[in-house]
Amino acid sequence: MNKELENRRFVTLESFSNLWTAEVVKNRLLEEGIYAHILNENVHFSFGPTVLEGYRLQVDQSQFLKALNIYKNSLQDL
Repeated sequence: MNKELENRRFVTLESFSNLWTAEVVKNRLLEEGIYAHILNENVHFSFGPTVLEGYRLQVDQSQFLKALNIYKNSLQDL
């Protein structure tokens, strides 16, 4: 991981039970210039995410409000 990413603080924007939905939201945020990544995306599909966590979409803490606004206003109904 590069030094710039190591120094960032990430917060969870939303947890998804479906990896596809998490990817759609992540890609929309990336289009808006917001760095986003998914925790647990490498969990084998036959097992799915853990019951309590799901696929957690995280964004840089400094971009959280912008990301939340985009998610709530255009993507929440996915």
